[in-house]
Amino acid sequence: MSIAIAKRLDEIEDLPTVPHTMQRVLCEIQEVSSSAQSLQKIIEQDPVITAKILKMANSVYYSPITEISSVGRAVVTMGFMKIRDLVISVSLTGMFCEDLGYPEFQAKELWLHAIGVGIGAQLIAKKIPGLDPDDMFTAGMLHDLGRLVYCLHFYTALGEALELVKTTGVSLNQAEEELGVTHADIGAYLAKRWKLSDLLIAVIRHHHHPHNAGEYAQAAAVVNLADSLAKYLQIGWIGLGEKPGIKIPKSLGLDAEAVKEIVLQLKNEKEKIIASWGEIIS
Repeated sequence: MSIAIAKRLDEIEDLPTVPHTMQRVLCEIQEVSSSAQSLQKIIEQDPVITAKILKMANSVYYSPITEISSVGRAVVTMGFMKIRDLVISVSLTGMFCEDLGYPEFQAKELWLHAIGVGIGAQLIAKKIPGLDPDDMFTAGMLHDLGRLVYCLHFYTALGEALELVKTTGVSLNQAEEELGVTHADIGAYLAKRWKLSDLLIAVIRHHHHPHNAGEYAQAAAVVNLADSLAKYLQIGWIGLGEKPGIKIPKSLGLDAEAVKEIVLQLKNEKEKIIASWGEIIS
């Protein structure tokens, strides 16, 4: 990232801060002494997050046998990590839900895409030893964080990028790179400002070029593939100027059959994602 862009970001007074409840839950999960009660207590201090979690827990996406009427029951029934993923999702999707100012970018579609990528990354990671599926879910949810900031605070640069896509036929990502202002760099800057992990920062910065992510190259490749799958299946936003198709990063060691299985799993989740999460985001 250029010094000029970093300076511009430093000057933005209303740059989003890390969602408080999400931050506390992520820290709590890492504590040896964490329990269902301590997690419940953190969540219940945020009435908005509590209401959304209960709504999602009872949605067609999770299809509980009996109604889940409290956070405590949700934690016990669904488990720590599912609740963690829910907190991350509802916290982030509640941050940017206003008009982004461009017909090409609708906040709801961008967030549905992020959820699709998060779930896809989780499915992929389950097939790769050494990667934590829940960390990959978080990385998938956050991979396009910079795109939302781009829309709200880099009007001129985004306008130029969109014009380049229109006139030359390059993808939006290629246009951003040609102009020297990318959503990946902006997202990584914000993740660093939020004091997120080195893995998340690297994946956000390099999800379009996983081989540049150093020790986190495989994690970045997971999100890169999940990004392709979500666009291929048209879960939310499908990109601009991109050719449809799935390219499997070699670093993942997955064959076509394994990826086909993941595609079918994600395809089966598609309608539930759109129906349940679409209502929460709206």
